[in-house]
Amino acid sequence: MSDRLPGQRFQNQSLSAASPSGAEPTTPSPMGSMAVLPQRYRHNAPVLGVVIGVLVVALAAALVWAGTRPQIQNQAPSSTQSDSVTPGFTPSPNWQGIDFTADIYHSTGYWQVSPPDYQSGLVTITSTITVQKGSLRFSFFVLDNTGTNDYETVGGTLQNGTVSAGHSTTGTIVFEMPQTDFTLYLATADGVQITALLIAY
Repeated sequence: MSDRLPGQRFQNQSLSAASPSGAEPTTPSPMGSMAVLPQRYRHNAPVLGVVIGVLVVALAAALVWAGTRPQIQNQAPSSTQSDSVTPGFTPSPNWQGIDFTADIYHSTGYWQVSPPDYQSGLVTITSTITVQKGSLRFSFFVLDNTGTNDYETVGGTLQNGTVSAGHSTTGTIVFEMPQTDFTLYLATADGVQITALLIAY
């Protein structure tokens, strides 16, 4: 009787000794090798997440840039708009002026006046009339600020006259009136109001 315990009799034997005489060695099954050798898998999830994050940031930056860039106006002004623009006028220093349109003469232009000069019951004003279109026949008159008293010119070098398109004329107008604020009117040759300026004392 052997002194070995059950299950120990094949402990020190090789595979060739355990196999029957003349039999080929047994090849381990593929399933057995898979169970013995663990497989390692490389995950690409962190790299993919970084790529997606970069794309999202780039897209957001592009949308912000497109929304904040100034809009470029490519439309050129039409010929009608450019033709309708006329050069502006500014009054001389310390003077005041205003654009005018005289429908009766189909004329337009610019009128400006100097501050008043009061001496011995007379007020003298220097005036310049520039006509852009048409031909203007003009005169002047004054109303005081109560609107009840009017005054005609009593002298000066520009009491009335005519100015044609592209020309201007400058001269003085004199009124005999109290020393106070008043409204000076540019009028047609028949005395019909064209425009007015408030003259402050």
